[in-house]
Amino acid sequence: MAWPDFTDLQTRVRDLLNESTAGFYTDDQIKRWVNDGERDVAMKGLCIESINALTTTAHTRLVSTNYNKVLYVEYNDIGLVKINPTMVGHLDVSGVTPQFWFPWGKSIGIEPIPGAAYSLNVYASILPSEELVDATDEPQIPRSFIPLVVRFAFYRALMKAGLFAKSANIYSAYIYGLQEARDNIVQKWKNTMADTRVPEKTVVSEV
Repeated sequence: MAWPDFTDLQTRVRDLLNESTAGFYTDDQIKRWVNDGERDVAMKGLCIESINALTTTAHTRLVSTNYNKVLYVEYNDIGLVKINPTMVGHLDVSGVTPQFWFPWGKSIGIEPIPGAAYSLNVYASILPSEELVDATDEPQIPRSFIPLVVRFAFYRALMKAGLFAKSANIYSAYIYGLQEARDNIVQKWKNTMADTRVPEKTVVSEV
């Protein structure tokens, strides 16, 4: 076995269940739970990212997207400011080029309404493009998140066995671990003024 291939993930789940070969838990069930786990980790952890080129339509505010979540939008290599939709029409804007953005269902809204077709770079969280099928397949999520897939599959297996209290505890641990990984690995932090401020010149007197 070569971590983290599909066979290894299934074996780790079976180790937790103390069932080395298919019995109460079938191989197909564990495969389903492992794939559900990777998708859930990607959805909640925002840990698979892509950069996508989209184009606005003249005189149309919304730009269609098909991602798990849009994280950041650039126009002309400059990041647009994310706003709340209720702020539209109440901001100081200059011209008709994109300056602000906001999420709107499966689209993003641009403020001001674009006056022409403008090219955008959209940074987004996406879901796995393929499921794990073959023994040597590996998850698309980062390796730091992969142990959470095993924990998710374990929680689902306990649900099948009717061990609802234990299943709830494992799910709580799964969510806590997922949030911790997201905060420590994925979360981006904006620079504050203090981070970029040039220190004042210090004059040292000669002795």
